[in-house]
Amino acid sequence: MKLEASETPKKGFDFTPPRPRPLIDVVSTRIDEYDDSVARLFHWKTGLDYGSAMNHVIDFVISDGRKKIVDLITDTAVFVLSIAKHEAFKGNVYSFDSNITLLERAKQRAAQSEKYCKIEFKQLINEGRLPLEDCFAEIAVSFFDLHRHQLNQYLAEIIRILEPGGLFIIAALTEPKTGAALRFWRWANLKYIKKNPTAADTVYPDREHLIQSLFGAGFRQVVIQEMTSPTKMRPGVFSLFAATK
Repeated sequence: MKLEASETPKKGFDFTPPRPRPLIDVVSTRIDEYDDSVARLFHWKTGLDYGSAMNHVIDFVISDGRKKIVDLITDTAVFVLSIAKHEAFKGNVYSFDSNITLLERAKQRAAQSEKYCKIEFKQLINEGRLPLEDCFAEIAVSFFDLHRHQLNQYLAEIIRILEPGGLFIIAALTEPKTGAALRFWRWANLKYIKKNPTAADTVYPDREHLIQSLFGAGFRQVVIQEMTSPTKMRPGVFSLFAATK
């Protein structure tokens, strides 16, 4: 699916703090379980295998042939370490996270693994501002993280760091807007029955709103590949978005 921008609406900025990341509050005490917990959460929300979905994104990035890649969230380090070990990729990867525990573990893993490219890890002190100069990156990658950010502010920052013609690769879950009664039932079910208040308070973007926001931020083309279909149990759709600056 290909869309072209026809009109650029005014951008609005919201500087409220990003949403909390599920499971991150237990990283310091149960770090060995964190990877499995993230994979289970991802499968529960999307029905997909975490590693297979990540490999799909990695294959897309490598096939594109560009060399300066920004991994917008280190988290489990699956993306950055997998692409670094791929013989077909000879570029550089720059990976960021606000959580120092995850970053240090990623550095340890990188030191113990065979790498075919340069990796640079850096802590995010201000999540609203990436420590990169304007037009730095050829590709920026966001995997299952878009829902944590204030959308307009986040997209404006990605536009800033991408070079002209650069790609923003988004692997994200989008959910259709629902009525107030259904939203309340889902929120109560997650918070009080499943005992998961962070998931209850997480709002995934509506697909059409995300597309409009990408064009509003200044992206000139958006290509979408759906990786799931909506069901009664999972009304959201996990898709790969490639937005060109």
